[in-house]
Amino acid sequence: MTHTEVTTLMAENMRLMGHLANRLQPLFEETSKNTRQQMFILVRLYLTGKIKLKDFAFIEVMSTANLCSVFKKLEQDKLVVRSTDPNDHRDTWYEVTKAGKNLAEKIIDKYMSALESLCRVLPEQDQNTLTETIKTANGILKKMEKLNA
Repeated sequence: MTHTEVTTLMAENMRLMGHLANRLQPLFEETSKNTRQQMFILVRLYLTGKIKLKDFAFIEVMSTANLCSVFKKLEQDKLVVRSTDPNDHRDTWYEVTKAGKNLAEKIIDKYMSALESLCRVLPEQDQNTLTETIKTANGILKKMEKLNA
């Protein structure tokens, strides 16, 4: 298999996964009065844990200015708390509050349930094949990520 074939297959896979993910996006809006982007960021922060603003922006491929405005709204809604680094006051840390944790867990539960219902339509053999294929692909993608870090 050539690099072109791998690249083409990866692009197609990303497109298909994107379509499935888009079908689940309304769950973010059904769970809260906040926007889809705010809920996505809340869940990502919950899964990441306490982190510096600049590091989270790097991971999420967002500008710190955009991320800061999302965090400001989440902070107003008491879903996120901000603190400054005692050793370097230029660094700002963010983490979810108890209310933020509860909401993130609720969103994750709904998301996983909806994803499970998407998979339920597949015959068991296809589910097994897909499971093994994704495990293999994830292992390879993790290697690729390390090699390109």
